[in-house]
Amino acid sequence: MSTLLIGLDDTDNDTSPGTGRLARDLMALAVERGLTPVGVTRHQFLVDPRIPYTSHNSGACVALRGAGGAADGAFAFDFVAERAAPGSDPGVCVAEIEAVADAVTALGRRATREIVTKADAYAAARAGGLDLRELGGSGLGVIGALGSVGLHAGGADGRFIDMPGLRALGDRVALDELAAIGITVRFEGDRAGEPPAGPCCTLGWIRPRLMDGRALLPLEWSASHHAWIPVDRQQAKQGHSR
Repeated sequence: MSTLLIGLDDTDNDTSPGTGRLARDLMALAVERGLTPVGVTRHQFLVDPRIPYTSHNSGACVALRGAGGAADGAFAFDFVAERAAPGSDPGVCVAEIEAVADAVTALGRRATREIVTKADAYAAARAGGLDLRELGGSGLGVIGALGSVGLHAGGADGRFIDMPGLRALGDRVALDELAAIGITVRFEGDRAGEPPAGPCCTLGWIRPRLMDGRALLPLEWSASHHAWIPVDRQQAKQGHSR
């Protein structure tokens, strides 16, 4: 079994569901095809008036486990081509995580702070032998698709917007429930050094960070909730991106 990454970006328009939603649907279809879901991560790129995007310039990466290598993810090209919104500029990248070179991760990091071109993306993909395709419009989505794959493979950038069991968590959960679905917690704030007694109050929004190649959830103690609460709770109302 190997880990397969499918990056996608620029799949939506002003009125359609966002790229993150399409990535979640893609993961659900992958499960139907016999692949094992790992999760979907969101990756934020540079927001600049020179870059076209819907509301936030972010891409998504779907991580799966399977035995067929990159061929297992080939269905994603047709899926995104058929489901991308009118007027969008979709791009998709499919790669085994072991094949993602450091140069691709470096390109993803560059895209978080400066403008990256399609030529840059294709050069990095060719050098690493990755399957990167534009599927309509201007095809600018190839930049975020490749960047999302690179950042996920680097293991230190992004946020899990879906993983098995994540969206089924209740309002108050025991810490071992988080561990059971693969979330590592990190305690911060005044009580960080105390024994982790008490539940986690999810506030209806748990989105772990991708750190050290794992899903990491920073928590801090809330006296008003008498529970640990997510440090990243203020980002619950992010919009979608192209």
